[in-house]
Amino acid sequence: MTYDPPAITLEPDYASALGAAVYAFASLEWNAVICCERLEPGSMDDLSERTAGRVADTLLSLARKHEPALVDAASDFEALVATRNNLVHARPGTTAAGLAGLFRHGDEWTQEELRAVAGMFEACAARLAT
Repeated sequence: MTYDPPAITLEPDYASALGAAVYAFASLEWNAVICCERLEPGSMDDLSERTAGRVADTLLSLARKHEPALVDAASDFEALVATRNNLVHARPGTTAAGLAGLFRHGDEWTQEELRAVAGMFEACAARLAT
């Protein structure tokens, strides 16, 4: 017996915006990991238990200890982890226009919001890369 999942009718532009946001956060998180290693080599040796929140906590602690100029960017990363969590823990649903979309706490993740958070993730990643 084979399982044929139902087709997901996600608008291509929405799927693109969603993919860009997820990819941008993954890039941001790895920039945070690299930044931690730059500040204190070995601090990220064991990534198996590292959630994005734990990476943020470690980065903020290391920035305060070694590089105060990074504290603002580390704090922004910490805040963006909550945004990422709201995105990846959203539930699928149908918008008022009858299209597939994601919802968190009853609020729809619009294509515009997805593109905006992707930009925020990218901007923070650039700040951590310097």
